[in-house]
Amino acid sequence: MKFAASFSGGKDSTLAIKRMLDEGKEVVALIVSTKKGQDQSWTHNLDKKYFQEVARILGAEVFFTESGVEDYEALFEEALRESKVIGAEACIFGDIDIEGHLDWNRKRCAGAGLACLHPLEYEDRRAILEEFLDTGLEARIVKVNTDYLDESFIGRLLDRSLLEELSSYKGLDLCGENGEYHTRVDQESIEKNI
Repeated sequence: MKFAASFSGGKDSTLAIKRMLDEGKEVVALIVSTKKGQDQSWTHNLDKKYFQEVARILGAEVFFTESGVEDYEALFEEALRESKVIGAEACIFGDIDIEGHLDWNRKRCAGAGLACLHPLEYEDRRAILEEFLDTGLEARIVKVNTDYLDESFIGRLLDRSLLEELSSYKGLDLCGENGEYHTRVDQESIEKNI
């Protein structure tokens, strides 16, 4: 099966891609939500060059949405349709269990005529992070919500000691599913481990 991936550059979306590739599936496109008039992705604030390099490593196309709030959904669906044209049968997402996110993904895929897959759906947070760490992939925190974590976490490598530290914060989702923190997976580690 050929698939597109909604890709943020973070650990969860990268792990979702790795799982699919390990099953023998082929990624044909990365869909990256970028801000209209800017060279940055929506949630992680990563520049386009990062995504172009990851797409090169994976042998995939990259589609940037270049959207504002008002046309975010429509342009995401357009990128899904572009992925379908080059052979994608499904789009995968790294979302875990926030129902609003899962439903949004399903609606966008339905609108584009693609299957919607969530490889990490409803899984245990610690198990997801342990699996990520076991892959050899490397991620660093690039953004934090200061309601949960202070800015001293920015730049820190996601490793087992950081996992234990994050576990001590009450009310914090270990995977940052509520936007507590965002990561960027190192391109070299993607090249070596995917």
